[in-house]
Amino acid sequence: MPEKILHKYLRQSILIIASLFLIALLYVSLYGSVELMAVPLAICVVFQLVACIVYGKVWRRVASKTPGSLPMLYLAASGIRMMTALAIVVVYLFLEKDPIAVRFFIITFLVFYLVILAYDTAFFMKVEKTTNTND
Repeated sequence: MPEKILHKYLRQSILIIASLFLIALLYVSLYGSVELMAVPLAICVVFQLVACIVYGKVWRRVASKTPGSLPMLYLAASGIRMMTALAIVVVYLFLEKDPIAVRFFIITFLVFYLVILAYDTAFFMKVEKTTNTND
């Protein structure tokens, strides 16, 4: 069962990230500079893909071995993702000197982060609700 849930989570996560990427590309091509925004978009996409893949695989392992630890996983994973995201934003702030690129990066990163956070919350709430009603 966890394997099937993992595949569904990863498939939907990748679809959401790809959709956000395409929307951002459309916005940039209409209103911005693609050259200026390529690196910020790449960072946002790579961060979210890595975070979702790692989160999904850790979730599958915990759900298979110690399902009683899932509430702690949800809390710990959210905290680790937030701290990692904050570290990436701070590093980008130190490396990038163009204020327009910094502003675009922060807004884009925040949108990606919040959308995936909302998706993760909704997805795993539904999984927990389904699992608890089946028990």
